Amino acid sequence: MAKQNGLGSVVDNVRGVAGKVVSGVMDAMNPAQLEDPRGTALRPAEPTDAIALLKKDHEKVKALFSQAEALSDTAYAARLKLFKEIDAELTLHTTVEETIFYPAVKAKTKRNSDERDEVLEAYEEHAGAKDLIAKLERLDARDETYKAKLQVLSEMIQHHVKEEESVLFPEARALLGADELERLGEQIAVAKRKLQITPAEAKLSGKRAPAKSARTQTTRSRSGRRKQG
Repeated sequence: MAKQNGLGSVVDNVRGVAGKVVSGVMDAMNPAQLEDPRGTALRPAEPTDAIALLKKDHEKVKALFSQAEALSDTAYAARLKLFKEIDAELTLHTTVEETIFYPAVKAKTKRNSDERDEVLEAYEEHAGAKDLIAKLERLDARDETYKAKLQVLSEMIQHHVKEEESVLFPEARALLGADELERLGEQIAVAKRKLQITPAEAKLSGKRAPAKSARTQTTRSRSGRRKQG
């Protein structure tokens, strides 16, 4: 099958720099001091808590899936275009959840507790979705299984979102408190803005664009979680 070009390099760029970018955000004492290559402060204009930001992401992805489901069977180009948007949004969303939000929640839970299990299950649900996304990235949009795979991905994400919003997010709010959620929200907003800087913008500033990387970042993060237990 023909491999889809264009999106792969963008998604790989995001995955390749995610760890370094988020690490820098986590270490920053004041997110307002971080700047993008154009010299603009990266502090979000309207800081909000982490859960509110993540819910906004959920709504955006839900709308994209709804558009895809409304397409005719032969709307191959339109379906591919929407998948690319879904892929990019989910990549960004899962990156900030797995590197900022989930670790913060997990740190407040006890081993073998229901709250800890919820966080670990969220990681595994992400892994399952990523596996299916990888298959879609390699698949020609005209393949007879493409639409079915995209529908299954939609259902996986719907289930994941329901679990997060009805169980994990309320637990996180109780464990972290308003101040910590606000701080995490700032970190998420800054990290997302940093990850969304385009190669063209980096070139204007004289800085190097993010390097390409395959899914080694995802594989390493899974290995790290297994070791943590």
